[in-house]
Amino acid sequence: MMDSSVTSNILRLLVLSIAGLCTLPLGVMAQNESQELRDIMQRLDTLQQSYTTVVDELDVIRQTSFGPDSSNVIALTNTIEQLQKQGNYGAAVPPSKELVAIAQRVLGPEHPTVAATLNNLAVLYKELGRFSEAVPLYQSSLGIREKALGSNHPDVASSLNNLANLYGEQGNYGEALPLYQRSLQIREQALSPNHPDVGLSVHNLAVMYHLQGNLPVALPLYQRSMNILETTLGGDHPIVATLLNNLGELYRTQGNYAAALPLYQRSLSTRERVLGQEHPDVATSLNNLAELYRIQGNYNAALPLYQRSIALRQRGLGAEHPYLALSLGNLAKAYWAQGNLKESLGFLDRSLDIEETNLGRNLVVGSEEYKRNYLSTFQESTNTAISFHLQGNPQESAAATMALTTILRRKGRLLDVLAATTSRLRNQLDNNGQQQLDKLIELRTQIASLTFVSDRPPPVNQISQLEQRSAQIEGQLVRENANFRVEVAPITLTTVQQAIPTNAVLLEFIQYVPYNPQTNRWQAPRYALYALKASGAPQWRDLGTVAEIDGLINTARQQVSDPRLTPNSIKPSLKAVYERVIGPLEPFLAGSTHLLVAPDGQLNTIPFEALMDRQDRYLIESYTITLLTSGRDLIRLQQRGRSPNPPLIVGNPTFNQGNRSSVPSGQRGTATRDLDLRNLTFNDLPGTATEVKTLGTLFPQAQVLTGSNATETAIKQANRPHILHLATHGFFLESPPLSPQDLQNNRGLNVNVPFAGENPLLRSGLAMAGFNQRQSGEDDGVLTALEVTSLNLEGTELVVMSACDTGRGDILNGDGVYGLRRAFTLAGAHTQVSSLWKVDDSTTQQLMVAFYQNLAAGKGRSEALRQAQLALMQENSRQIPYFWAAFVSSGEWRSLK
Repeated sequence: MMDSSVTSNILRLLVLSIAGLCTLPLGVMAQNESQELRDIMQRLDTLQQSYTTVVDELDVIRQTSFGPDSSNVIALTNTIEQLQKQGNYGAAVPPSKELVAIAQRVLGPEHPTVAATLNNLAVLYKELGRFSEAVPLYQSSLGIREKALGSNHPDVASSLNNLANLYGEQGNYGEALPLYQRSLQIREQALSPNHPDVGLSVHNLAVMYHLQGNLPVALPLYQRSMNILETTLGGDHPIVATLLNNLGELYRTQGNYAAALPLYQRSLSTRERVLGQEHPDVATSLNNLAELYRIQGNYNAALPLYQRSIALRQRGLGAEHPYLALSLGNLAKAYWAQGNLKESLGFLDRSLDIEETNLGRNLVVGSEEYKRNYLSTFQESTNTAISFHLQGNPQESAAATMALTTILRRKGRLLDVLAATTSRLRNQLDNNGQQQLDKLIELRTQIASLTFVSDRPPPVNQISQLEQRSAQIEGQLVRENANFRVEVAPITLTTVQQAIPTNAVLLEFIQYVPYNPQTNRWQAPRYALYALKASGAPQWRDLGTVAEIDGLINTARQQVSDPRLTPNSIKPSLKAVYERVIGPLEPFLAGSTHLLVAPDGQLNTIPFEALMDRQDRYLIESYTITLLTSGRDLIRLQQRGRSPNPPLIVGNPTFNQGNRSSVPSGQRGTATRDLDLRNLTFNDLPGTATEVKTLGTLFPQAQVLTGSNATETAIKQANRPHILHLATHGFFLESPPLSPQDLQNNRGLNVNVPFAGENPLLRSGLAMAGFNQRQSGEDDGVLTALEVTSLNLEGTELVVMSACDTGRGDILNGDGVYGLRRAFTLAGAHTQVSSLWKVDDSTTQQLMVAFYQNLAAGKGRSEALRQAQLALMQENSRQIPYFWAAFVSSGEWRSLK
């Protein structure tokens, strides 16, 4: 709403006041010039604040008739305006909420002035770092304006811009960019080419391209924006100060420090003069200027600027604001570079605690992708914490505690949040929410069916459109259902240790990117291992570079999954992996009989049971092994209920429609790597018939479905069986190679790259009756991992995927494997037994029968599988790991009850 009064009020400063775009991703500069990706994402205050600014909205509100309430409204708007000028956003929240209530009561919920009040309140929440509260307010404001004013009104452009600002700050660039583009298009059509609103939209677009590393596109946009805004607003305007800051960021990205310095200095001087010494935007300029000095090694100049920035942010924004965390983290790096490790540890630890507070507050809204993008903005500080310990202070126990606590807080966090919220969603939705959930499930089924339809490819962009609609409904469920918002309990070393059995040790692996504060460079990614027992201090080792270790892992995996090789031929590769990833902490394992292994990266692709120790023994001969995504899983596993319903055993499906038999197959999967999923077909599996029949005798109360009855529809209709056993073909289709742009976006910082091509949960699945004709009850016979996430397995104790490749999927560092195992966890299952390669049909049948016999005898789930594998290993024809090591157990390990 900046049509004519753009220069009328100083509150324009709220607009785009970048809170420290401080540093840009590795993809936009040489690696040795990179700065903290985390800083960019969090400090992206550019994008901040509806540049439509509170002041313009308040003018509109003041000019609206509220009848008897008008005098109160004017008083409230004046108070809010004064507090905003001071940067006292917290104090402005109560009067802003009161203003919203009055407007809704007097004008009705769909009046444009109500949209203005909602926008103002959202601005405050965003300034305070309370993003989860800002999102629905911005969305509501946008919806009201589009309905009341039309889709091409300048106020709609303002709301689009505001929402994009928030998405950008949370790392959701894919959602932000089209909103910015649409906002600019509306303004260019509705306003003059040199209107300030057009200039600000151009600036926002420049920042977005800047963050994506496209500097050749960003620079002329910055220059165009500067020409418009400096001409219309004047050189001493706060918005111009923001542009100066951001242009300085671009030059610093290029390593042109001489060009950046005067821009930073002018930006700071303008803000101090116009806004006052205590304004939060001044703290931003102080922080950014300090960063430039730190990069140049001028710590004497940087330290007092950081300290002043911290004091301002703490006074103005509060002790838990994300921008305060950024300044603290930057100051920690400066002290670290000087060798002052004690001061550095204190500031870094405090910064990480604040980030944890904000993660807990904000990781409760949006779709899975939205949450994943937000989490990725914290990867930088995770790498910094681990680097500070292993590279900067490897003998310091307090640094180790900080690093391991950070890993446990963040690794597997998304799975934890999604599992908790999905559980709450199933049990506590109201009628409207249930209808939304049903629609979400329907959309996922449509997506899967279109992916595998055999007669024709789907129309261009149809799947993409359905996926976007699915994400929208998922986000709407979160936003509109208070019961869906679940905050995961805080994770500490103590709470995790309390969940570790006395005979066990947690092995927490992590990939990280080392940071050197003296050179300000990021180095080649490495693996690290932290080990923790039920009591005592953790142990740790840096294991070496990812490139070296992944090479050993890939060799071992290829050999261990090859049935043609002999035990002696594969021992060297299995011992080599052991020496690099377990051997460094072998003494710490003494006295333990159970390994709780939380792998990362390519370590997810090998069975730890098959690694060979220094005594030439397979690890399975000495330990029970259970896989976890992270040690934080131990907390979630303690909180699960149990289903009283009978087991469901499904197997030996008839893949051809009409019960026509097909050629028997010796493997429970496919060797195809064809991404044209429509051409996938399967043959019958004789071993599954014997397997299912035997299990039916072990569990006489179970429901057994075979042949044409083993349909996808029957599985979807299952209601929380105590055990779910699926004996059939499984598949995992490799993802297409990453594009050059995807590789650039990865930046070498261990940041998760967006999935290329098909959704990975569509490339993992199980074949049910009627698969070859794509007709299975009311479904197509292709039970994808995506569809599995919608099953109701709340309280299901055990899911066994007795098929090929059911433990494989796309790997995201720090977030596990995106495949069937993850999907069944989200569906509610406590334990998943899955395979890491293509398994032999008859051997699998034998292994599964022994496994369930061990369970019936009261053995724990992981131990029951171990004993079955040890028995198989004793057979001369099945001594190599290919036969006995394919299946792994993840999740709950204790006995069935």
